[in-house]
Amino acid sequence: MISDIRIILKKWVNCLLQNKVGTNSFEWFQLLIFKIGDDFLTHKEIILSGIALKSTPRLPLVILSSGVWIFYRNGLTLQDTFECPPEKIAECMINNNNEANSDIIWMGADCGNLALRAIGAKCTFNALGEASTVDEPLVLKPSDVDKLKIEDLENSLELENLLKTTQIVAERVGNEFLLGNSQWGPFTLAGQLMGMENLMVTTLKDKPGIQHVLEFTERLLLKYWNLFIDAGVELVNQAEPMSSGNVISAKIFKETAFPWIKSANKAISKRTKAKMLHICGNTTRILDLIPLTETDLFSLDYQVDLKIAREKLSGKIAFGGNLNPTSIILEGTPEDIKIATTKCIFEAGHKGYVVMPGCDIPPKTKMENVQAMVDTVHHTFIGCR
Repeated sequence: MISDIRIILKKWVNCLLQNKVGTNSFEWFQLLIFKIGDDFLTHKEIILSGIALKSTPRLPLVILSSGVWIFYRNGLTLQDTFECPPEKIAECMINNNNEANSDIIWMGADCGNLALRAIGAKCTFNALGEASTVDEPLVLKPSDVDKLKIEDLENSLELENLLKTTQIVAERVGNEFLLGNSQWGPFTLAGQLMGMENLMVTTLKDKPGIQHVLEFTERLLLKYWNLFIDAGVELVNQAEPMSSGNVISAKIFKETAFPWIKSANKAISKRTKAKMLHICGNTTRILDLIPLTETDLFSLDYQVDLKIAREKLSGKIAFGGNLNPTSIILEGTPEDIKIATTKCIFEAGHKGYVVMPGCDIPPKTKMENVQAMVDTVHHTFIGCR
């Protein structure tokens, strides 16, 4: 940071010595103040200020979840994170973020299905570079949830390992970085329990039945969140791919998924500093409803136009995205990523915007590509925000 300031000061002084006291001089002075402000605020302070729609010295930056990416880089599967010593996994996560520089470190990243395994579901976590899968439905009819015990989460040794990892990371870097935890939202959790086809049929033909299942999945979500909050997490996220506009209509979202997203956010609000919501796919038709979910930060998929999102969400809640994680972050060159990131910043660069990929980044993504996005954010001055 000192070397950066010296370079900026030298260029500012040169502008003055050459009597360039106009635009160039002012821009270098702005960048100097920007760099100093960035250094005096922690990553946690910057992301929380951005979420609260306050001015920040730079735009907040988040690598969305991406546990599979982190552990693939270290030759580990998700199953390994349950079985390896928590100290090893904590060190892996801290070291990775020292390179990636995300304002949020995600604890239990990509391990949401562990909550389902804890209550009896058959899940696979041991494929290198692959997300976990639920191998067969645990719930065939709505009344089946009555046989399941949410308290079984407390008896899961695998979950206990993740919670110990969270405690270690919180102790070491929790003052500098915001720790987050992501879990499926109630509607998607219901789909993971029942299978997608059964979820859709029940949603359309058995409204009392789907509400019974959603009441259960909300309690499961809240239990899971609370365990991580007790371990040191300060932001929680609902991941709702089943609520995508590519999967259900806006009408079904409003009637079925939306009330439970809002209910879960309301229930957890006193225990966390911020609440986030990510919905995959095209959510353009439901953007008007998002500020009503009581979420603080909405994560946009790359399929949503940032300009439209800005029109719908600006000044109401923070929003983030929407860099394409595959065609840009994985397959692009660092220069491609710089151009795309800059485009996002100037399409949505105002109070409340958070730079992030539109979804989890693929496991084979190069760190230099992630760093190209990070460096662009850290060296882009966008004026008084």
